[in-house]
Amino acid sequence: MEELSQIDKMPFWKGIYESILLKKGGENGGETASLPLFEKIKQGQVWRLFSPCILHKELLHLVFNMLWLWLLAKQIEQRLSRLKFILLILIVGIISNVAQYLMSGPYFLGFSGVIMGFVGFIWARQQVAPWEGYPLQKPVFLFLGIYVFLMFILSFFSFITQAIGFNLFGPNIANTAHISGAIVGWILGRFPFFSWRVHHER
Repeated sequence: MEELSQIDKMPFWKGIYESILLKKGGENGGETASLPLFEKIKQGQVWRLFSPCILHKELLHLVFNMLWLWLLAKQIEQRLSRLKFILLILIVGIISNVAQYLMSGPYFLGFSGVIMGFVGFIWARQQVAPWEGYPLQKPVFLFLGIYVFLMFILSFFSFITQAIGFNLFGPNIANTAHISGAIVGWILGRFPFFSWRVHHER
C-alpha cells in the first residue's frame, strides 16, 4: 500500500480534464498540463498503447465487454482476413486509448473502446457495402448510442459540479475511448482495404 502511495505522488500526466478543473479552482492548471506525457512508452514500453484494452476492473465489466465482443467480432471475423481483423483491433484500441489518456490521464481500462469501434465499423460497412450482409440491427445501434450518450451526459454533469466546487460523484467512465473508438471504427469501415473479399476454392 505504501508503494502505491509513493507511485501516486510521482509527477505524471493527469489529463486535460484535471487541468481544466485546477484552473477553475484557481490552482495551477498549467503545471498539470506541463507534466510528462507517454513516459513509459518513451522508455520502450510500447505495449502500454494497447494494454489498457486487456485489463478490466471487475468480473461484471469483463463479462459485459466479452458478450459484446462475441456478438460483434464474429460478424467481422467472417468477412475479414485474420490480419485485417487484428489490424482493426489494434488501430481502434491504440487511438481510443491515446485519446482517453490525453483527456483523463492513465487511470482507465477496458475493451469497450474497441467494442464501440466494432459498432462504428459495422455501421460504416452497412452504409458503403450493404451487400456484405452485416446483420447488426438498428435497435443495437440505438441501444449503444443511447448508452454512450447518457454516460456522456453523466460525465459532463459530474464535470460541471466539480468545476463549481461540488464534488458530488465521479462516474469514472472512459467516454473519450467510447466516442473516439466509434469514430475511428466508422472511418476505417469506409476504407476499401477492409472490404469483404470472398475467396472461392477451385
